[in-house]
Amino acid sequence: AQRDLDLWADLINATGKAIMIENCHWGETVPTEDWCPWNFYRTSGDVRASYESILSNLATVTEFAEAGLSKPGCWAYPDMLEVGCQHGPGGASDPGLTMEETRTHFGAWSIVSSPLTLSHDVNNDTVMDQIWDYIANPEAIAVNQAWAGHSGSPFSTSGAIQVRSFKDADGKAQTVKTADSQYLYKPMKEDGSQIAVLLMNQMDSDSQDLTVNFSDIPGLSCTTCAVRCIWGRKDLGTYTDSFTFESVNAHDAAFLMISSAEQA
Repeated sequence: AQRDLDLWADLINATGKAIMIENCHWGETVPTEDWCPWNFYRTSGDVRASYESILSNLATVTEFAEAGLSKPGCWAYPDMLEVGCQHGPGGASDPGLTMEETRTHFGAWSIVSSPLTLSHDVNNDTVMDQIWDYIANPEAIAVNQAWAGHSGSPFSTSGAIQVRSFKDADGKAQTVKTADSQYLYKPMKEDGSQIAVLLMNQMDSDSQDLTVNFSDIPGLSCTTCAVRCIWGRKDLGTYTDSFTFESVNAHDAAFLMISSAEQA
């Protein structure tokens, strides 16, 4: 009965109360095209407060996004946010995140439409001051909450591939393959006139100039486009064919809104 999700959904819905249901079966029980008796579902094992764990969990939502199985009322969920978490129960496996990694983590969960479940100590004013501009960024949250037919997924990787090692929540050794850079997108309007992109520098020590070609962004309808920085909440100008965000630090990410110049 514990895994009879239809039974649980029927019992909870019979109360007549609005209750959000999470399927926390670590990616073992997943939806089909016409079956999803919960509001969001785990696609992964437990996340840790490490960059490698975050990249590994993020990768687990892609197949569901591309299959159209992450959508309103049935969201793919790569586990809770680790922003502001330091030295968690995993000990050395939970080293905590740098500010660069914090931006990448919150931006990635936002652009793939993951529920944004905070897990840090909200009573710690020092931590709250450090991460507040990210977790309370209205433009990032707007990307997370938008729905224009696709929940968000990678569309480009480039550079050398490396295999990263880390320990999972059970202390077992795991690996994740990453490229020097990875780009994700999420449409904001169904006509393709506005799309959010996250340009991730996944190198360990070097900054990168990250260039996105507008023609590579799935569904984007403009070639002359207005570019806005979501983290900085400022317009960066109008560009034709491509845009380069200069000097993105290692493990950091540029979070951008690309819009048709005619509608900007």
